[in-house]
Amino acid sequence: MKYFEKRNTRLPLFTLGTVQLGMNYGLGDFTAKPSEDYAHSMLNRAMELGVTALDTANNYGESEKVIGSWIAKNSFAEKPYIITKIAPFDHTSEKTLRNDMIRQTDACLKTLGVEKIDMMMVHNYGDYIKSKDAVRDTMAYLQREGKIDKTAISVYSCDDYLEVAASGFDAVQIPINIFDWGKIEDGGIKALADAGMIIFARSVFLQGLVFMTPETLPAEMSFCLPYLERMWALSRKFGLSPDALAASFVLSLPGIDSLVLGCQRTEQLEANCDLIDRTRPLTDEEMSEIRDAFINIDPRVINPRLWFNHT
Repeated sequence: MKYFEKRNTRLPLFTLGTVQLGMNYGLGDFTAKPSEDYAHSMLNRAMELGVTALDTANNYGESEKVIGSWIAKNSFAEKPYIITKIAPFDHTSEKTLRNDMIRQTDACLKTLGVEKIDMMMVHNYGDYIKSKDAVRDTMAYLQREGKIDKTAISVYSCDDYLEVAASGFDAVQIPINIFDWGKIEDGGIKALADAGMIIFARSVFLQGLVFMTPETLPAEMSFCLPYLERMWALSRKFGLSPDALAASFVLSLPGIDSLVLGCQRTEQLEANCDLIDRTRPLTDEEMSEIRDAFINIDPRVINPRLWFNHT
């Protein structure tokens, strides 16, 4: 496994997303959450492979509970690095907001069965921007009390990355993929990187579009075809499989540190570890070619809500 170091923290380039371990999630053949025993075996395998960072949240069904019961059963030579998220917050007053954030954090600590959460994320940008001073102050209080180590926030591409960069948080989780250049072009990701934040990237395969071929693309998504054909052409030219190209692209963006990849089966976990090993830094010329291919993309391509609902 490949690793990065930033803010006195060493983590793998592959962060295991665990929403699938706590609730029925996603599309395709594997949507039902696995049994607790199976989830535990997969988490054990993740640790064996060096995937020590786990991404969860207090609204991912029983994900925290599954991780907590797994932690209780094991002793670790290198303990797992737990990233969790809390939301929504009660904004009735600064006092109620503070108490709500503390209550949610205490509940996460209890469910996970840990003394300190390695990284706590605000799960909703709206919760942050509505009361940003109070949220920051409460996160700092939770750090002083030894309940959390690092502070972070999870955002969407429609959120203000400049505000996030100015937050003072240690880390951020963002959606980014080879087709979506919006936050690259407007300087949003650069602002996060310049702030020295640890940057976790999710949605790198754009809900599976990267794995489709021109032949398997649903007819309703025909507007994606020109861009899918361009991706496959670049894949052949660069000598990378489409998934390795997509992952290499994201990891080649300045400031991006780790890919959050969800898994429901051990085979998926192992395949993602192999994928990380197959990534490589893309050259400036290759990044420029990718930009030329997708800079003026049909906006429907990067909005899955429009894939089967367009005119």
